[in-house]
Amino acid sequence: MSEFIRAEHLSFSYGKGEDAIPALYDISLSIEKGEYVAVLGHNGSGKSTLAKLLNMILVATGGKLWVDGKELTDPDFSEEDLFALRRKVGMVFQNPDNQLVAGVVEEDVAFGLENMGVPYEEMHKRVKEALRLVGMTEYAKHAPSRLSGGQKQRVAIAGVLAMMPACMILDESTAMLDPQGRQEVLDTVERLHRDNGITLLHITHYMDEAARAKRVLVIHDGRIWADGTPEEVFSRRDELREIGLDVPQETEVVEILRRAGLSLPLGCVGTDACADAIVRALTEKP
Repeated sequence: MSEFIRAEHLSFSYGKGEDAIPALYDISLSIEKGEYVAVLGHNGSGKSTLAKLLNMILVATGGKLWVDGKELTDPDFSEEDLFALRRKVGMVFQNPDNQLVAGVVEEDVAFGLENMGVPYEEMHKRVKEALRLVGMTEYAKHAPSRLSGGQKQRVAIAGVLAMMPACMILDESTAMLDPQGRQEVLDTVERLHRDNGITLLHITHYMDEAARAKRVLVIHDGRIWADGTPEEVFSRRDELREIGLDVPQETEVVEILRRAGLSLPLGCVGTDACADAIVRALTEKP
């Protein structure tokens, strides 16, 4: 794999001068093409601010930031560069109603392509394929307002996918959904990540969702607090709780059993992995 995102001593503040409110401090990180990274943090930690810097909804106030080899913090970064960046980095926001703009699903998915000037035949092909990928083909002629929350979010994802981004950022995109809707969205984007090699950044406050990623970043008070595999990060159970976070429920169950004397791995994540570990521990001969 090659590097897709790189930040060096990145910082951002809301406002200017004496009224400036710092949100990110000295962020340095590297994310490879095709990585699946979860970003955790309590409300106000800076995780969504970081996401918005990656496609220049916000502009960094310090440090340097590169996406796919292009420096976003270069003073000569142009409007053409911005247009190209937003084709590469697609964002799906928390509330799909803020991202759906048309009265018909297929027209909504085509909206970004129309703005890009994609020819009609190519646009039709991309819309059809994007709806197929998210399992919404049969709803192409429906009004978005009549869809469930999970279905709306999948339409929002289709609108991003139609632009063929190299990276997709989910910014608390499951926060307003019920458990079934959350599962639908996660299954969709994880399949796209797996089958198409899309770089996936999932910003969430759900520990069980973060555990599904290959890498977890924890941002606390504007700084990177932890960066590692889910097992490495969630093994720091007590420290996470000190900064207002928790661990996945299955990890908590394993920890309770460990403290009761059962021989189980530290930081176990994933329902299947934890269940297998418990079965092995219970059936092992002393």
